Amino acid sequence: MEAARPGGLRRRARRGTVDKPLNTRLVRVATIVVAPVLLALLFSISPTGTLPPPSLDPLFNGEEAAVLATDLATNHPSRVPGTAEAQAATLWYTEAIGRLGLPTEEDVWSADIPDLGVVELRNVVTVIPGRAEEAIIVVAHRDNAGVAQPLGDNASGTAALAELARAYAEQELAPAPQPGRTLVLLSTDAGAYGGAGMRRFAERSPYAEGAIAAIVLDGIGGRGRPRLAIAGDDASSPSRVLVATASARVEEHYGRAPALPSLATQLVDLAIPFAAGEQGPLLGRGVATVTLTTRDPDDPGIPAGDTAAPLAVERFTRLGRATESLIGSVDVSAGSVFPTHDSVFFEDRAASGWTFRLTLIVAVVPFALGVLDLLVRARRRALALKPSFRALRTRLVVWLYAGLLLWVGALAGAFPTGDPLPLPPYAELVADPPLAALALLSIALALGWLVARRRIAPPYDPTPEERLAGYAAALTALVVVAVVIALARPYTLLLVLPSLYAWIWLPVQTRFWPRVAIFLAGLLGPAAGLFVLSNELGLGPTEGALFVLGLVTVGYVPVASAVLWLAWGAVAAQLAALAFGRYVPYARGAEPPAPGPVRIAVTRAAGRARARSSRERYGRRR
Repeated sequence: MEAARPGGLRRRARRGTVDKPLNTRLVRVATIVVAPVLLALLFSISPTGTLPPPSLDPLFNGEEAAVLATDLATNHPSRVPGTAEAQAATLWYTEAIGRLGLPTEEDVWSADIPDLGVVELRNVVTVIPGRAEEAIIVVAHRDNAGVAQPLGDNASGTAALAELARAYAEQELAPAPQPGRTLVLLSTDAGAYGGAGMRRFAERSPYAEGAIAAIVLDGIGGRGRPRLAIAGDDASSPSRVLVATASARVEEHYGRAPALPSLATQLVDLAIPFAAGEQGPLLGRGVATVTLTTRDPDDPGIPAGDTAAPLAVERFTRLGRATESLIGSVDVSAGSVFPTHDSVFFEDRAASGWTFRLTLIVAVVPFALGVLDLLVRARRRALALKPSFRALRTRLVVWLYAGLLLWVGALAGAFPTGDPLPLPPYAELVADPPLAALALLSIALALGWLVARRRIAPPYDPTPEERLAGYAAALTALVVVAVVIALARPYTLLLVLPSLYAWIWLPVQTRFWPRVAIFLAGLLGPAAGLFVLSNELGLGPTEGALFVLGLVTVGYVPVASAVLWLAWGAVAAQLAALAFGRYVPYARGAEPPAPGPVRIAVTRAAGRARARSSRERYGRRR
């Protein structure tokens, strides 16, 4: 006979019961699989190679270039794409190149630019033939966002482009120098509005197909520290050699190495992915590209162009010569040294992107095994999973309805539309939010939620088995979302992994406040990503959230990615209801459930249609 159990002592919960549904030992042991790939990641961090400097000293004349920049900014201060001033600036640049005896080609087309609508744009291309057909592209956008927004000004980059062309013009006592590779000088339009000109060149120009490297000049006449922008429109990075060589040439002529984006910024840019500079479209096409810019020390923003202050001529000269020297280094190099595989850069080292991706993918395995074990145990105990999945489906419908409202808001003009371009941080959506439209959309969303919540809302006290079924359904859906993200965009797992490793412990936590803390910890991934992106753009959290919504409505963030995040939001909503004690299975667990308001409305509409059809047939027979 069993001895009496001392009073006050509880029987230890047995693994697989409702009180201990998760095999925590399996999850802990499975994390061992992450160790080998993490070691591979650490061992992939290696020094980056650097190309030697050219044999000839650069001849960039900063004073002459400063005169050109001042002339452009003074005579054409507002060069908003599609305006008469923008067209006059195009003529100004064409004449400046023409005075050097170099031919130009003008590409004219129309594009739908967010905040501007359909406008006529112009790229001006100057080709200096080399001894090889491989091309080196040097880019500077000519436009700006108007006199009220100096952050879009790039008069210094345009003037530097013209000054760099001078070195290849006809000489009085000697023939024009011929580069080893074809040099393409590109003056783009709409660079201050997402880089539409660069996207056009990357998609249509034959020189983009044969290019081995590209250098973008964006506001190199400012007074801030030089920096390099290296993010692409997809999860790609410029070659390590190009980044290291650009850094070395700037340090040689400027006296200080340019700043690279922080590790967090690089990872978030790969996870979204998001490219603030014009290097993005070319990187997406496999051309190693870096953007050289300066910024104000107090402004952590993206490549921001020149400030309203006069050009720092000495710095302008040094950065111009560093650019010319970088072109010379690339010109005499072997073209095979510029692959665009994704990498993560540190000061003088870089880690292979494939090891980051493999680490993120393998990190999903312990969570997936734990959830699979939980689902098997739930099925073995014959838990009613269908009502839980129906509740999750209802929440997914609400989130999809929110996405539909966002699309309606874009059609109504509340959110930007147009070509899939990265918005500038001074976009109208951010600078002047449509508060009335946002309020109306919020009311419509709240009404939709009130209709949907009737089937999944208290008052009703679910049993422990029903709560466990709710956890199993939500975590299973989270596994599906994580696996799809791992297959499509592995870097995005950076924003999802905190939710995986936090929320898997919710089923074993019975106390209220620890459950809430665990749930909030799972939100840290998206919150940290939004914070880093907002800081990169110089925006506040609310402005950053609006900015991300704008990226969705213009199509820069693909629809498939947006749907995955809506699915993640539905999972988060169900787990929030469980964590805060507000969860109810669909129709209180009734099987089969009674028709809901949507099914009733559809049934009534179908009945009316059938009755109308019957009356029409009966009338024709008579």
